[in-house]
Amino acid sequence: MDWTEILITINTEAVEAVANFVHESGAGGVVIENNDNGTSTVTAYFPVGQATQTMLASLEKFWLNLETLDLKAEANVRTTVIAEQDWAEEWKKYYQPVEIGNIYISPSWLEPAAAPGRIFVQLDPGMAFGTGTHPTTKMCIREIAALAPGKTVLDLGSGSGILSIVAAKSGADRVDAVDNDELAVKIAAENARINQCTINQLQGDAFAEFANSYHDLVVANIGYNACARLAEIFLQGKNCTLILSGFPRERLAEFEEQFGDLILRTHIQEGWVCLVLGAK
Repeated sequence: MDWTEILITINTEAVEAVANFVHESGAGGVVIENNDNGTSTVTAYFPVGQATQTMLASLEKFWLNLETLDLKAEANVRTTVIAEQDWAEEWKKYYQPVEIGNIYISPSWLEPAAAPGRIFVQLDPGMAFGTGTHPTTKMCIREIAALAPGKTVLDLGSGSGILSIVAAKSGADRVDAVDNDELAVKIAAENARINQCTINQLQGDAFAEFANSYHDLVVANIGYNACARLAEIFLQGKNCTLILSGFPRERLAEFEEQFGDLILRTHIQEGWVCLVLGAK
């Protein structure tokens, strides 16, 4: 089977929504790369033929839908056909080991380098937001590794399951993970199995789960509007530590104006924000 490589260059604020959209549209894989000019490039792979044409037609409608998410998108879309034998190699050039503190994330085709105290996580290509390469994922991982030991953890919008796996391998007492996408739930469950982790993976609504949950640590790497909604729920008396990420620095002042009293720590990396909320 040959594949069509679709490259979508878009303003960074909209990149997560676009990446999720192409993933849910059946992409064989999605990669996100940050550029130096305030844009990001989403690379997605679709089988040559009708699937590609359907995807390109759907993108035209999707730009209009972004307005309902309070996002504006100016996109440049390019396509290239890649032969089956080259597709795997295309993937491999994007995925090298990622080291975040004592967490070492590696694809299966690379032998992990042993080191005292190092925690290994094995993930193969899928959604780039779930492979440890994106700044928001890295910042969340640092906080989870420090806060999860001995705690009950809830991962909202769990995607590939990477944050849940890090929590479990860092010594969390229990890890629950929620995603509204059936395929994401299956992928996360498989990744947990590969990493020999026990994670309660659920398909459902992240907001409802958070509102009704009783966890020590809650993490969500899912975009600005979702983070603001979770912060509103947090204000209703949740007794936990909340890690929020997935939105650009340009939205930070807006968030601080509404929820500044809740913020314990602020991290910024490559223009992206990660916040830790809790009782002061």
